[in-house]
Amino acid sequence: MISYLNGRYVPHDEICISPDDRGFLFADGLYEVMRSYSGALFQVQAHLDRLAYGARALRYRVYDFPYLADVARRLIRDNGLAQGDALVYIQVTRGAVPRSHRFPPQDTPLTVYASATPFSPRREEQEQGIHVILVPDQRWARCDIKTVSLLANTLAHQQAFETNSLEALFVRDGVVLEGTHSNLFAVFNGTLTTPPRTNYLLPGITRQVVLDLCEKLSIPCRERSVLASELDQAEELMITGTTVEITPIVRLNGDKAGSGSPGRLTKKLQQAFLEFVNSSSGHE
Repeated sequence: MISYLNGRYVPHDEICISPDDRGFLFADGLYEVMRSYSGALFQVQAHLDRLAYGARALRYRVYDFPYLADVARRLIRDNGLAQGDALVYIQVTRGAVPRSHRFPPQDTPLTVYASATPFSPRREEQEQGIHVILVPDQRWARCDIKTVSLLANTLAHQQAFETNSLEALFVRDGVVLEGTHSNLFAVFNGTLTTPPRTNYLLPGITRQVVLDLCEKLSIPCRERSVLASELDQAEELMITGTTVEITPIVRLNGDKAGSGSPGRLTKKLQQAFLEFVNSSSGHE
């Protein structure tokens, strides 16, 4: 497989990152995961805009990375991934310099890395639903920045795995925020509801697509805080994300969620999402 590092396309096994890289030493880095459907990148500009948002928030010397769209396309093409589903991973760090808590000199080059891999979507989970658990939110207060510092997410996801669940939802002060790698939607009284954008929540690309689909389809939708104590009243629960697309939740903390089966609105949005992906507007 061919990957990208700092302007060069090289065999993946030959990629070398300096031990002085600040992404390695401080988790001083950002990342994005893009989905490719039959060779076409999904919502590529939205991903690059979020990367730029993170670079500004972390005060990187470079904020915009428009060329990474072409990098991603080339990785898909050169690795023979144009016929099926694939993922493109992009990571940008503040660069490699001797270890110091202070920012490095302004002219320090960023480390920019990208790779592409085939991806097999879990259609059975999207059709039948998944089990999730609630966990305390132990992350830092800038979850709106997509950093590579994912230790709390990893621990929570492992906890879910050990309880035969496929996702963990973070709860802070009684409010449900999002999953370890997904956003949350709930249906209350026929209205699709999702937690609002704050510094404690990553603005998911698929989340925004779902909100746009609701507007297009005249589906009642609102952004408001979702309490953990009211989840048992939800008619439907679902998560959204680049890899999970729209996946229904059928069990929560071991108990039945909603009817215990994927709901009507979930299925309607899944179909609308599929049509959006297959349309030219759903691609790049």
